[in-house]
Amino acid sequence: MKFIDLLEEENILLNYHFISKKRLFEQVGQLLGQSRSQGLFIYHSLLDREKLGNTSLGTGVALPHGRCLESDEIRACLIKLSHPADYEAVDNQMVQIVVGLVFPLEVKPEHRRFLKETARLFRQHVLYEKLIHIDDKHEMIETILETFEQCNS
Repeated sequence: MKFIDLLEEENILLNYHFISKKRLFEQVGQLLGQSRSQGLFIYHSLLDREKLGNTSLGTGVALPHGRCLESDEIRACLIKLSHPADYEAVDNQMVQIVVGLVFPLEVKPEHRRFLKETARLFRQHVLYEKLIHIDDKHEMIETILETFEQCNS
């Protein structure tokens, strides 16, 4: 399974006004939760993970993720911030692309592999440079797919 297989247009948010990590995590919960209570559970999972260490990847991308789903699925969203924001990134770079992921409570090796491959994809600075200039959800998906194929050819 690849990130692009999970990303749906309704889980892409463009030009999100960043106020704080907490508000951002609430938004990820709203996008990925199938109910208000599940969205809140996702929010707390992301917050708990962030307390363990910053989830920025560097080069303007953050990858907040958490374990909270009862089912064996993975859910993904992509948020493009309206302006670069201080995410307290490991490389001190401002973040403008946020990739949210939620995993099952019981993480399997394939879930860890998925997280690692997604991080590798979004560490591609060329992808970041393309995404920050796109304001169309379908075009974002196509650009991610093209970059994935280039990285894996």
